Amino acid sequence: MKDFINILRKHKLRPTKQRVSLGSILFGKGDRHITAEILKKESDEEKLMVSQATVYNVLNDFYSAGLLTKVNIDDDKTWYDTNVEHHYHIFYEKNSELVDLKPSEIDIKIPKKFSKNQIKKIDLVVKI
Repeated sequence: MKDFINILRKHKLRPTKQRVSLGSILFGKGDRHITAEILKKESDEEKLMVSQATVYNVLNDFYSAGLLTKVNIDDDKTWYDTNVEHHYHIFYEKNSELVDLKPSEIDIKIPKKFSKNQIKKIDLVVKI
């Protein structure tokens, strides 16, 4: 718990009770993919008593601070990823599972008209 408080402070986030509690749930299980709805359900199971709006606010605070990345699967659902290193994703639609894919596991060719200096980031989600 104290380690996470230090992480929040390092990222210039005030360690509120909600951030610490939700962060402990979110980051306490290693690298993972989660939606706001999943985190809300897990927080309810832990009897944290936080609103859905608070969950969204905390996730967005963590994202803005660089603690999470966002993975948009469809227009209506955003997944949050605790692994902020460069990687891609496979989304299994049948069971709504998001899985990491190492950059070395896929070959991507960028059109020559784009220089490497122009490209900020490449997001790739393969839906199966």
